[in-house]
Amino acid sequence: MLPKQAITFDQLKKEGFSETRIYNLVASLKIFPTPFKGVYYTPSEEERKATFIDKPLMVLRKALPLFLKGSFYYSCDTAKEFWGISWHPKESVHVVNEKLSDIIDLTKRIKRNLEKGTYRAKKVARVLSFYGREIIFHKIKNLKDAKITETPYGIFATKGQIRKDEKRFRCELDG
Repeated sequence: MLPKQAITFDQLKKEGFSETRIYNLVASLKIFPTPFKGVYYTPSEEERKATFIDKPLMVLRKALPLFLKGSFYYSCDTAKEFWGISWHPKESVHVVNEKLSDIIDLTKRIKRNLEKGTYRAKKVARVLSFYGREIIFHKIKNLKDAKITETPYGIFATKGQIRKDEKRFRCELDG
């Protein structure tokens, strides 16, 4: 496994890892959980030792295609922050895609882990906190019509597309 990559449980099995070994890697936090079931992040040695994620949006960029099994782009508040339109972090990640309309509430997952009180659960809560409070998925029929720009940090809506998406999804109400 290479550091700083997202990988699924199935990919690990194809690479020759047994289920027991994968569970041990997850349990010992040698691979970090992502907000998505069955998708993990292999941290660098520094990240693993300090239990942090250097660039959470980059991790999401790698993990989202594995979770959605398709294309996506960031919009609304997430794109506004990236383009410097908004300087106030909302701690919500807005993902536009063709498959899913849902909200992953990370605040609840973090709280559940903290209530467990174990060392590992506290570390998992810390790792999950780097992704923000929630991940909001907005579903559209076709991504081809969207005006987007690909950057090293992900695919973001253009400023004009952000305005269209905010009206379509009522993002102002979310954040």
